Amino acid sequence: EFRRVLFRSGSRLNYMTEPQTMALPDVTLPVGDGQLKGAGVSPAVVANSVLRRSFLEYEPLNSMKLQRLMYFIACLYQRESGFVLLSEQFQPWEYGPALASIHEEFKSFDGKDITVYAKDANGRARMVRESANPAFRRAISVVWDNLSGYTAVDLSRLTHRKGSAWYEAWTYHMPFISNESMAQDDSFFNEIGWVRQ
Repeated sequence: EFRRVLFRSGSRLNYMTEPQTMALPDVTLPVGDGQLKGAGVSPAVVANSVLRRSFLEYEPLNSMKLQRLMYFIACLYQRESGFVLLSEQFQPWEYGPALASIHEEFKSFDGKDITVYAKDANGRARMVRESANPAFRRAISVVWDNLSGYTAVDLSRLTHRKGSAWYEAWTYHMPFISNESMAQDDSFFNEIGWVRQ
């Protein structure tokens, strides 16, 4: 039922059990009122989907880089699907968008590369079943393929661009970055090869 995958941690090779997969809520076309639908999924589920790519492709991620990639994935997913991706909103922290739960989950790594999956209260690791959600698969693939090679600092610089959803929330001292603003954030489109509309 569970697959074990090989991943590199520094100079060591390790085996890890892959997380169980779960489908995102059904995605239908948005109604057009500008409001995103749905309640989203646990940030840990999306984090594990990103971490899986990290482990399989030997592309190390620290918490800061993971959070910035998750931010861009959420922006694209919400823009394309009209649905909220995460059950928790990003906060506009000084160095970029952050999810308090992901910060807490991986703070023991203290800026070093993450080598484990996030687990729920029952000790289970879960990730998104990409085959059941083409909108998520596209968002994570576009972001991973185009931005995973950037450093955490470079990704933070992308989030700080004037006109980004982070910039708006930070400038106006908002406690959270709205999902609707994230869905409209096209400040990083050049880096992913998309054209602004």
